[in-house]
Amino acid sequence: MKIVLTLTTIPSRLINQYNYDLEYCVKSLMEQNHDNYQIHFNIPNSHNQTGEEYILPDWLVELNESTDKLNVFRTEDYGPITKLLPTIQRIDDSETIIIVVDDDIIYNPEMINEHLKNREKWPDFPVGYDGLTSINDDGSRRMTFGNNRDYFFSANGIYSYVEIIQHYKSVSYKRSMFGDDFFKFIEDNGVWCDDTTVSAYFAMNRVPRVVTFFEGDEVAETFEDWLNVVGVSFPVIKSTEHDTMEGCQIFRQDDKDIEKFNKLNHFLAMGYVQ
Repeated sequence: MKIVLTLTTIPSRLINQYNYDLEYCVKSLMEQNHDNYQIHFNIPNSHNQTGEEYILPDWLVELNESTDKLNVFRTEDYGPITKLLPTIQRIDDSETIIIVVDDDIIYNPEMINEHLKNREKWPDFPVGYDGLTSINDDGSRRMTFGNNRDYFFSANGIYSYVEIIQHYKSVSYKRSMFGDDFFKFIEDNGVWCDDTTVSAYFAMNRVPRVVTFFEGDEVAETFEDWLNVVGVSFPVIKSTEHDTMEGCQIFRQDDKDIEKFNKLNHFLAMGYVQ
């Protein structure tokens, strides 16, 4: 079984300027409690909207040259979907497990092992730990808690289908889940938000998106308690530090995206689970 962790970044995060930055994220991926996996770090040559060059720091160059576990790939800049699209393009083994992560999280060393359990439970569905809008089998809103926990669904001690599954807490897929239509779908419908784009692709194809939980996490009894634990629930150990203007959406959205978002929301609304 092949396992690939995949991510991308933006130019400013390649510069070590904080106490907890990109280097800590990468090291947490390198130190997973699993013996056989690779990391695909998709780094464009330049930002497709600002023209800013991606300059690899010395620590990353040295790490890339010293181990087979980390693989830095220079790619085109497709926006945030760069974390996934080039990896899908280069992998042709349908059984490969692909775990998508973000570049500003320090991840729990058990992340891979827990995703392997998830893949056994839901072999045909994307599975992660955070999603937007909990839904029932027929696509209707699921009202379990009667508060924002039904919308920002994460760390609830139960699993649910969701409209949009979010990559920052990691999502696992099998390569076979992405058909030839995926690339055309991204070309025609891709927006700056990779979570929405990819979730809409699966909704269009009537594939459920599952948000689950880690049995070792504390389950909040009240909404107020949940607010305190959700940000550090599995697989998050800690968020790295970065400026508010370094979010993945910066410089991505434009007027053309409004029409695309409307189309993606249509797919999400029509993408009933069964």
